[in-house]
Amino acid sequence: MDLSLFDGSVIPNVMRFMKSLMPIAILWFALLLGLFVFATPLNESLFAFYLPVQWGVFFAGCVIAACASATFSRNRRHGVVVLLICLVGFVSFFSVGFEWGRYVLFQIRKPMYVQRLAEANQLGHVPDGFGHTENGPSKLHVFYWQRGVVDNWSGVVYDPTGKIAEISRAVGWDEIRSHDLSELFGGTFYRCQNVGGGWYICWFT
Repeated sequence: MDLSLFDGSVIPNVMRFMKSLMPIAILWFALLLGLFVFATPLNESLFAFYLPVQWGVFFAGCVIAACASATFSRNRRHGVVVLLICLVGFVSFFSVGFEWGRYVLFQIRKPMYVQRLAEANQLGHVPDGFGHTENGPSKLHVFYWQRGVVDNWSGVVYDPTGKIAEISRAVGWDEIRSHDLSELFGGTFYRCQNVGGGWYICWFT
């Protein structure tokens, strides 16, 4: 077999493939960013189908990375770029990606929550169907962020004192359940994320 002919036909094809793989990797990364930001509404609307979608996006990145690795020796420059895009996506997926996405989504939704807080302060409580009010030494309102299954749900709380964030310092369920804040809003309050300006996304079970 004449290997020079084989190489002459394969190398240009590989080069073209790698060039087409780069926009696919960029499109996948954009899709992943969208997943980070809109994970909450997607989870609410898709229910049990959300996790297959989430992991499907992740494994699509694995396929792209595998294709880039298989043809890396033929076009190193494009291969490095594609693999770096995938690496950033993978690291984000398992670290700060979804936390960053919630922060961005909250900034999009913030005007709605500011309006609901003003209404709750005027009424003295959160209207039915929008959340709950905790009547205590310092009155707090929580507005639904994501309605969960059975007792699991999350909400948005405005607390300019920052006291509500103390729950995140508790380690383990025993310490969480014994914490002064754990019974807020009628459920076990176990985690919160600071999204700026005195606003927190809180999780309950």
